[in-house]
Amino acid sequence: MKKYIYIMLLFIIFCLPCFSLSSCKKQESNKKEKVRLEFYNRKREAYAVLEKIIQKFNESQDEIEVFQNMNTNADTALRIAAVEGEFPDIVELGGLQSVETFEYVMGNCLVPLDEMACTKQIKGEYLPYLTYNSHIYQMPLAMSFEGIYVNRTLFQEEGLALPETYEDLCQVSEEILRRGKVPFLFADKEGWTIHQNWECIEGASRGNFEKFWTDVAEGRTSFTEDEVCRRSLEKLIDLHKYTTEEFSDLNYNEALAKFAEGEAFMLIQGSWAYRNIMDMNPEMNLELIPFPVEKGQQQLVTMWIDSSIGISSDCKYRKEAEKFVEFLMQPENLQIYLNAESSLSSLKNSQNRAKYAPRIHELLESGHAVMDASWLPLQTSVIRDIDIQELMPDADQAEIEAYLDKYTKSLQKHKDLYLEAKEKRQ
Repeated sequence: MKKYIYIMLLFIIFCLPCFSLSSCKKQESNKKEKVRLEFYNRKREAYAVLEKIIQKFNESQDEIEVFQNMNTNADTALRIAAVEGEFPDIVELGGLQSVETFEYVMGNCLVPLDEMACTKQIKGEYLPYLTYNSHIYQMPLAMSFEGIYVNRTLFQEEGLALPETYEDLCQVSEEILRRGKVPFLFADKEGWTIHQNWECIEGASRGNFEKFWTDVAEGRTSFTEDEVCRRSLEKLIDLHKYTTEEFSDLNYNEALAKFAEGEAFMLIQGSWAYRNIMDMNPEMNLELIPFPVEKGQQQLVTMWIDSSIGISSDCKYRKEAEKFVEFLMQPENLQIYLNAESSLSSLKNSQNRAKYAPRIHELLESGHAVMDASWLPLQTSVIRDIDIQELMPDADQAEIEAYLDKYTKSLQKHKDLYLEAKEKRQ
């Protein structure tokens, strides 16, 4: 009996550790690995603030790890990923007015997000500009608008008032030029900045573009015949006489840098550029005003969804992706984004952070800030975004006529695609 007990004791002494080790190994092997989700960000200026929110999410739980990815050729890389069926799990996009975004929605690259709780927090007036085929595919982070950035310090030093009408704008530009200084900078090396300048001028008088573009597509008018369209393009070209060759042949980053250095009084750009300019010159006394309309006209400003979040149809972990998006859209987390980007809010419980644009706020409060999500087919968009470069800085009437005629024919050629997409977006 003693021998038996002795053998059992030896068994316990030598074998229990083995059982313990085996049990630990089993526990370790059963430990669930984190789900890794790729967040693809096209908006390079928002990288730091999004990284901050992503880190906060990753630290808030131990089941999901989100990592941010960027590419120098962001839109091209995303198009390739869509074609190859490797669309990122979560992706930052523009609004439905963006050609790329609209194509991803139409191409079923994104999943509907209607059932997510955060959808109920979106401001009601924005919902029509997020809806396609009765579904919402994007969660809006912020709103954008365009206007003229003015260096208030330079205006004050010269004893000049900020322009309130287009006539004022031309008059003050003439005066600045007469004093041997540069009124405007233009980023004409990049077609998208030129088209946005034109869009800014036209939107100040037109507001929403959709009815006009529909009339062009269906042949009731043309880009050539429409007075607002043509006059807006002529104004953009005319404003180039208030700059120099050196200050019109810039790319986007060069234009922002020179403006931040005080090289010119004014720069036509969007709200998205504010943070970049202020990072370059934190002491700058900067204001963004709506592009002034002619005396007697109603001043408008057009607004768009600036940045939004979508979930890929290729995402293998949709519930986990939704969990991150819900976290991002919580008012206290979205506010981090709005504060950093100095943007207008898309949610009911978030605060606007565009104090640098008081006149825009006045237009918002008076109902003259007009939402838009109008979309052009890719073939037509290319003419608008790229061919327009050939008109700068001093195209004559024949060149303007030829460009607008080409623009018109393209939209009318692709009328069916435009009208089908328009129908589904309502």
